[in-house]
Amino acid sequence: MKRFYILFLLVPVIYFTLLYFPIWWSVGIIAAIMIFIAYRIYTVRVDALNNKNHELEKEVEDLHERLEKSVLKEEKTNKEVTQIRQLKQQLLTIISHEIRTPMNGILGTSLLLEDTSLTKEQKEYLGTIRHCGESLLTTINNILVNDLLDYSKLQQEGNQLEYKDFDLRDCVEEVLAMFSGRIAKSGIDLIYEIGNKVPSQIIGDSKRLRQVLINLVENAVKFTRHGEVFVNIQYNEHKSDGLPPQLIFEVKDTGVGIEKDQLKQLFKGLPGKEFQKDPNAEGPGLGLVICKKLVEMMGGQIEAKSIVNEGSNFQFTLPLTPSLKAVREHAQQHNMNKLEAKQVLLIDDNPISRLVLSRQLKSWKMEVVIADSGKQALDIINSNNRFDLVIVDISMPGMDGVQFTQAFKAKFSTVPVLGMNMEGNESHQQERDLFAGFILKPVRIPLLRDTIIGIFNSSETGKSETHQVPGVFAEQYPLRILIAEDNPINQKIAIKLLSRQGYEPALANNGKEVMEMVGHEHYDIILMDVQMPEMDGLEATRMIRTCLDVQPVIIAVTANAMQGDRDLCMQAGMDDYMSKPIELKELLNQLEKWALVIRERKKLSA
Repeated sequence: MKRFYILFLLVPVIYFTLLYFPIWWSVGIIAAIMIFIAYRIYTVRVDALNNKNHELEKEVEDLHERLEKSVLKEEKTNKEVTQIRQLKQQLLTIISHEIRTPMNGILGTSLLLEDTSLTKEQKEYLGTIRHCGESLLTTINNILVNDLLDYSKLQQEGNQLEYKDFDLRDCVEEVLAMFSGRIAKSGIDLIYEIGNKVPSQIIGDSKRLRQVLINLVENAVKFTRHGEVFVNIQYNEHKSDGLPPQLIFEVKDTGVGIEKDQLKQLFKGLPGKEFQKDPNAEGPGLGLVICKKLVEMMGGQIEAKSIVNEGSNFQFTLPLTPSLKAVREHAQQHNMNKLEAKQVLLIDDNPISRLVLSRQLKSWKMEVVIADSGKQALDIINSNNRFDLVIVDISMPGMDGVQFTQAFKAKFSTVPVLGMNMEGNESHQQERDLFAGFILKPVRIPLLRDTIIGIFNSSETGKSETHQVPGVFAEQYPLRILIAEDNPINQKIAIKLLSRQGYEPALANNGKEVMEMVGHEHYDIILMDVQMPEMDGLEATRMIRTCLDVQPVIIAVTANAMQGDRDLCMQAGMDDYMSKPIELKELLNQLEKWALVIRERKKLSA
């Protein structure tokens, strides 16, 4: 608008200049006026640009200040989150350590007691101690420790799986053992079957798989009032469609079932009461959401089928990666020929339990006859009295296992009877001498095999068999072993376990003693506790790796079993890792593994 106003004033000025002044004056005046106008326009634009620049600079300063505040706030938040995670990790490590240390003493002492002369009753009590201790330890691992941060861990991006060798049967049996007390009170059967083609040792994330199974079995037990919960694992080779082999897991129950139109909502984390046809039951909550996410993380898929008032079937698949690691054979596997052609009468009122157990017995080349009740079993015995063993369920409707055994023993006093019993069921206590042994439900197949072999061995020798640990292990794998442990009970257990294998281990109470002893003598293997007074195992390991010319194998033996503890041990220079409580099987595997490595090293250096 200003430009038009200036031009409006400029026109009469130019007119009168041309009218009253000479031409050259007129041109000069007009040029001066134009220069002035151009200068004013320039200055106005420069001022406008300066004002705009100043405003932009102020905005940039404001943005920079806000950005700095945001960065500081984010750094503070990240620092707080890191501190919280560290505190949680420290708390869980302390919990794990403080619980695992006495548990190591309990389970280790029971393992030592197992190799002494015991009566049948004492061996049963000892088996109960070990079973309850292992169940408690499994509960601690999977509920108190692992599940505290599970859901938050699942929300983190880039969550990594652990791919390690593990025994699938041990994993499944540990899960089922957690529910043995609950099913005893509910009266349902908890059964599992692993197909013959399923590899015993596989590679995968055992913790994640265990958590999925715990959630599914827990829901199945929760909503089942009668019948059974059946965990079935089979192998699918996928020969026809060219897909890689996979494992198929099924958790079936005979519970209340789920409405058809609600099945699609199961894995979405909606409230659970409307899913189940039981108004008094709690819903599955986030458990199935976690299951779905975990299964998908492991490369599989999960689905559910159900019929109201008949039961539910949850099925998930996982890709199979068989382990290349050699599986240590149990000592009793060498006695499998004792079972061949033996005639067994199996009595159980649950049809699935009968089917699974009979298949297993037949796989050991035993001749099996089945009965669904004590009365039917007595009828069978009247026509065939040549049985070598009777396996009977203690809790059956009508004639229970104790009543059947009383009637059976009245005629056939020399034929051994193995009772299958629920945890906490004391109905057999008054007649326990009638039985050659007992095995708890859910039946653990390796324990069933060992118990049957033990019964036949007892029948042959006329006395109770005691497990004798072979002392020739040290002759086959000679090693100089140093135990670094500050807890007196754990010291005693470790020394006894190794002594019974034929070793004469040395003992150090802390890291300083370890350094003194390795300075004077060479040890092939050091079983190194991590938490010790004066000098811990990590510091002692670092010093050994720095100071010694001839390096020993150092195996961490620690109650710290949280995620990351193994990495800390490896970073300190340790060669391997074992968590407490110490299992004899794992200890022997470690000694055999590293004895072969040490033997090869000596050959190369010779």
